[in-house]
Amino acid sequence: MDFTVKTCFICVILISLTTSIYHIARLNFSSIHSRVTFEKNYGWLIPFVVRNSSGALKGRSILCRERTQIVFIKTHKTASSTTNSIIQRFGYNRGLAFALPKKGHIFTERYLFSRKLLLHQRPPENRTTHFNIIASHLRYNRPELDQVVPNATYITILRNPIQRFESAFGYYNFARTFKLTNSKTPLEDFMKNADKYFNKSKGGSNGLLRNGMSSSFGFDHRFDDNDSAINEMIEKLDKELDLVMISDYYEESLVLLKRLLCWGMDDILYISKGIRSKNRRYDMSQSLAQKIIKWNKADVKLFNHFNSTFWKRVNSYGKHFYEDLSEFRTRLQQFHEECVDTNKTKRIQGREDGIVMKTNTSIQCKLAFKRDTEFHTILRNEAIEKYNITVKKTTNTSAPIGNMTKV
Repeated sequence: MDFTVKTCFICVILISLTTSIYHIARLNFSSIHSRVTFEKNYGWLIPFVVRNSSGALKGRSILCRERTQIVFIKTHKTASSTTNSIIQRFGYNRGLAFALPKKGHIFTERYLFSRKLLLHQRPPENRTTHFNIIASHLRYNRPELDQVVPNATYITILRNPIQRFESAFGYYNFARTFKLTNSKTPLEDFMKNADKYFNKSKGGSNGLLRNGMSSSFGFDHRFDDNDSAINEMIEKLDKELDLVMISDYYEESLVLLKRLLCWGMDDILYISKGIRSKNRRYDMSQSLAQKIIKWNKADVKLFNHFNSTFWKRVNSYGKHFYEDLSEFRTRLQQFHEECVDTNKTKRIQGREDGIVMKTNTSIQCKLAFKRDTEFHTILRNEAIEKYNITVKKTTNTSAPIGNMTKV
């Protein structure tokens, strides 16, 4: 055996051994210190570590390379938490660098995103000067985001505005906020005096109460009824976003996501998060739906545009789209059978009906059950320990709503 062959053989063994050790360290959630120590000593090998994921290479082109520079723009009550946990799991498994808020899982609901809101400014853990992923709640500000995650693939998700608005109203319990809990029809009562209640809302709440999806993209409420401003926003986003998922067609969206990012089938498996409890749901009449449509004019136009482009993208996928979708659904069903205890449910914060995980299940199941808030805590604790970060109380320094640039 000549020197070159011996060298390659040794490298294969070393990488395989490192892979096993690395994933044992990373998947031990109770031992952040051991993971941090491992990455400090052997971080140079992380780019060579590839998780053994069922179906990871099936159907991939030889030229297809896994994308790891990702900006995910979260929108409220659109399956964005479920999607975020998919992206976080992917990045966590690969030791990618996350841009994180200084506390919690939200950068800001009131202001445009700014680099000043980051927990730490540079991520030396992956031997680069920039982050790989940002997926926390924020308000879209492309120039700042490009500085944090350069050359990124930009992804978001939208939902039918009627269902999204009803979902947000119930999930965030705006009936209690506006003292409508004694009403038999609190959502209808709100819509009868929507302007009055909206003007009473404070902080980031008004971003949830009218054109909530558009608000996540920095759209200013001063232009809620301005067709020109709405069209300008849509035209801009159409040029800047690489994929707009539609939660109404969630599994179809994940198949598109998988292809765009060159991921494996197991990378897009999921356990639903944020399932609203039945006591937070409202009946929807045709007249109420029409009021919601009128009230959320920007969101309606935004959704209709990208719902149309979504199906164009499905058609351009090729003849194998529905084959891939069928394969994914079969694998997803198997995954749920492996992970989910169908005989149990749990109430979360009084507003969610949570899915329960089976006992003694796989690490893959445990990761899929992690909520985005849990991932935020894990990633932040690792970063704080790794870089000896001192978290100080700060005020938000990005542009206030009144000074926003119209998009």
